[in-house]
Amino acid sequence: MPQLDIDLFDDFLFFAFVSLLFGVGDDESEESLIELQGEVALTNSYLSKKKQYDEQTRIVQKLSSSIF
Repeated sequence: MPQLDIDLFDDFLFFAFVSLLFGVGDDESEESLIELQGEVALTNSYLSKKKQYDEQTRIVQKLSSSIF
């Protein structure tokens, strides 16, 4: 059990450091963090759709080249 306590303490220190780094608790930094998360979500969505469209384009090209 002592190892578990050390691991929990390490996790607490990590999150405390990250929250201080990002200034959690400051309204302005919370808003910027929310904006950043929104931009990250949009970027991930864009990249996944682009990858999907690229794959579909390759499939269509492969099918069209095999037909002709």
